[in-house]
Amino acid sequence: MKQSILPVIAWIRDAPFIRCIGTAFVISCSGYVITASHVLLDPREAGYVKYKERNGVTEVPEGTLVGVLMPVSSAYGVKAFRVLPFEQAWHWGKWEQSPLIHEKEKLNSVIDVAVCKLPALSDGSAYQPLNLSLNPFVIGERAYAIGYAEMENIPVKIVNGRPRIAEFKWDLYVSVGEVVDVLPQNHLSKSVPSPGPSFDFRARIPGKMSGAPILGAQGSVVRGVVSRSFSGEKHAFGNMIGPALTLPLTNGSSMKSIMDAGNDGITVVRGQGL
Repeated sequence: MKQSILPVIAWIRDAPFIRCIGTAFVISCSGYVITASHVLLDPREAGYVKYKERNGVTEVPEGTLVGVLMPVSSAYGVKAFRVLPFEQAWHWGKWEQSPLIHEKEKLNSVIDVAVCKLPALSDGSAYQPLNLSLNPFVIGERAYAIGYAEMENIPVKIVNGRPRIAEFKWDLYVSVGEVVDVLPQNHLSKSVPSPGPSFDFRARIPGKMSGAPILGAQGSVVRGVVSRSFSGEKHAFGNMIGPALTLPLTNGSSMKSIMDAGNDGITVVRGQGL
């Protein structure tokens, strides 16, 4: 499971720690992953990364890494981690200037879902994707959210010019709750704080769970992404994954068209109840 559900991290070169900012999950053998849009926005909104804009594309400045941690397979007989940067990332919305001078511009998101691309693994192995479903949750269905709840930042030391990370805890947290409302038109009505087609479920979702997969059909397929929660309460919102897969990527493609092409190893489970 920890090969498929990954901590999202941000690290500035020579900083004494790696920030853990959320959760992501693998959706293709070629390295596409999904997280929440607001997780990708965290470095910008918190102000610790100064992004550059070039030809309408946001670029991560040199010396800064935003990506994921992935454990090396136990088959290799070592305990180690891969630090994998996001080569590309897509999230959808419109940047809006605030009328207040002291406030930064903000992204008015269409949906709280982001698609990111990881590099090919150096040993030539494939990523291990979770099974996806394009079907929405139904009221009364149980939702299973799995992510890195309240994961602490990871200390870093520079040894002989190379970064080394200390031991750290990275336990997966599972939260289960009933779906109480489904809001497929929320991108129009905006009746709940999670942007885009959403659902309301009764589960406790701690911090750093944003972007985590939400599974349905008794835990067999991913239907959604953790978006918003209420601290200390069993009440959270998720975004539906199906509509996000149809949004445009580069050159007019989408995750749906990449999935239909069948070259990237995206597993979509179809059938009644799935």
